Amino acid sequence: MKVKVISAFNDKENNFVTRPVNEVFEVSPERAKELIEKGFVTEIKEEKPKKSKQTY
Repeated sequence: MKVKVISAFNDKENNFVTRPVNEVFEVSPERAKELIEKGFVTEIKEEKPKKSKQTY
């Protein structure tokens, strides 16, 4: 699951890496839920590109 940082924090599960605002990274769904509840990140909903019909 991809998440985007909305409040900078030190990621204790990754050797205290500082996660700056607007960074996007992958986490497990459980970890994402924990970080979202604490207000550090927001989930990124991935939209699949729409296929458009092209006429020639």
